[in-house]
Amino acid sequence: MNWPRVQLKQITALGPQYGANASGATWTGSRPRYIRITDIDQYGRLLEQGAVEADTEDVADYTLEEGDLLFARSGNTVGKTYRHSRKNDPSVFAGYLIRFRLDSRLADSRFVFFYTQSPSYKTWVSSKKRVAGQPNLNGSEYSTLTFPLPALREQQRIVEILVQADALRQKRAEADALGDSILPALFHKLFGDPATNPKGWPRVRLGTILADTRNGLYKHADFYGRGTQILKMFNILNGRLNLSRIDRVELDAQELAAYRLEAGDILVNRVNTPELVGKCAVISAELGEAVFESKNIRLRLNTNVAEPTYVAHFLSSSFGHATLCQGLKHAIGMATINNSDVRNCLLPLPPIKNQLEWAAHVASVREVASNTDSSGSNLEQLFRALLHRAFTGELTAQWREAHMKELLVEMEQQARLLRSNPNGRN
Repeated sequence: MNWPRVQLKQITALGPQYGANASGATWTGSRPRYIRITDIDQYGRLLEQGAVEADTEDVADYTLEEGDLLFARSGNTVGKTYRHSRKNDPSVFAGYLIRFRLDSRLADSRFVFFYTQSPSYKTWVSSKKRVAGQPNLNGSEYSTLTFPLPALREQQRIVEILVQADALRQKRAEADALGDSILPALFHKLFGDPATNPKGWPRVRLGTILADTRNGLYKHADFYGRGTQILKMFNILNGRLNLSRIDRVELDAQELAAYRLEAGDILVNRVNTPELVGKCAVISAELGEAVFESKNIRLRLNTNVAEPTYVAHFLSSSFGHATLCQGLKHAIGMATINNSDVRNCLLPLPPIKNQLEWAAHVASVREVASNTDSSGSNLEQLFRALLHRAFTGELTAQWREAHMKELLVEMEQQARLLRSNPNGRN
């Protein structure tokens, strides 16, 4: 049976193409929460940590309903998606997100959401990204997303299977999150809250403990695709290096010497969306020979007085990030920090022996975490295989055969609805 292929605009209404302005928002527990790009994880799930609230005037235009789909429109998060569930009501979408509301007669929004987790969707997003400048996809471009659309009952059967598989990933993610929560708690125990500095550590400017700092390398696209590893914005994720994808660039000897990364360097993102600019990670010896692109800053510490793991964790904390970004500059929807902002950032500086004790704890926790990565990888491979089978029709072939008569009737009804709305609802 051949499923019809439809464009997203044929089954949805396109909402506002920019979410509400969440700048300066806080959390009190009394108003609807904002959903920002940074509140959505790599699986499209909503994060609770760091949630903030919406202003009253934002609610009417940007309120989310059950089944609404959000798509990220700019930066290295382009293509990220989120499906809203009533359990997270009331919520308002913010920032660089676009809302689509589906026609429930034609599509189960969970089916469309799962399609946005598939390799086919990722390939489509990559083909649409702007080559020059910051990646960007607007609502009109997302509206042209084309995908297979089985009858509604078959969509729901596919969703039932994928939800079960996704639940296994969720449990794995929850276990990982529990492990990640250990380090912030340990940091507070050893050093106290960095905002109040209850242990009275001396506060110093970051510039006084730097041996060197440098903006990254810019090379024309013609030099990419071969040569030395180069770390970009997307290689910094949640305070750690994300090495699932590493680009390569052709360099001469002088460039390699000037921009080489060494174990213990801290890489800070200097250009990004306001929520993501300033993210950082420590370079590990396992990376091997690598350099870094122009949208990042390399910090090299005086390790006689400062330990990189301690400094990076401070900068990744909510207080440290706010301190680092006090001089944030805005331009064309993006935010930037510079070397002066980095050097002027104030941080509490415990004795080096305390910092080294912290680094040893971090290494121990991450060694345990690495031993669980293989199980998480196996679950991910299983889910990807199910996604592939789902959108090629293989996953429900036997079920479809048993329900063919009912499906044929439903597909004819679906075809009539699609014919009555050929140009979409937006």
